[in-house]
Amino acid sequence: MIADQATRTRLIEAASKAIDDGGVQSVRIREICKAAATHAPSVYYFFGDLQGLINAAQANRYLRGANTLEKTFADAVYDCKSKNDFTKVAHKLLAEIFSRKRASARAVRVSVLGSAQSEKDLAKVVCTAQDVSNKTMSDALLFAQAKGWVKDDFDTLMFRLWLIGMINGRVLIELDGPHPKEKEWDVMATRTVCQLLGIPEPCGRKRLHK
Repeated sequence: MIADQATRTRLIEAASKAIDDGGVQSVRIREICKAAATHAPSVYYFFGDLQGLINAAQANRYLRGANTLEKTFADAVYDCKSKNDFTKVAHKLLAEIFSRKRASARAVRVSVLGSAQSEKDLAKVVCTAQDVSNKTMSDALLFAQAKGWVKDDFDTLMFRLWLIGMINGRVLIELDGPHPKEKEWDVMATRTVCQLLGIPEPCGRKRLHK
């Protein structure tokens, strides 16, 4: 079972890299199997066909890095002892998810979502993968609500989905490279999240440009 999972993971990673390098059209079973050190029957065993592998790779690209980030956030929340501790953890997460260095990850997510609009099988695979990711953060926020560290007048799962939309929306000011007023966007986004959660804004982000 462990060996099977390892083979499946190698196939997904190899297909993800192929899409990164040359687009979906560059995913070919022979090359992918060679890169994953396996054989063609494995593709059909795990994914049904080539399109199934592509969909799995696209879902992987969509969430690449996000699952680790969210697990790190959740683990830190469960270790918190006070609202002040939680606030620091939330501020650190916001600084990371809105950072310029994650621009390429945001662009990939938007690209995958665009494809999923017309490819229903891909949409199902992405939604299934997203459900797991959503639960990690929403459960951590439920824990924070139970502790009284954040407001309890919102649904944590819907908050998580709304936050994803806001994060992906930053692509609009990144299409042509870094925007000269990107910090303004960060301030507004961070302020909105903090107000919804009911926590203070980070120091030094109290005022918008006038």
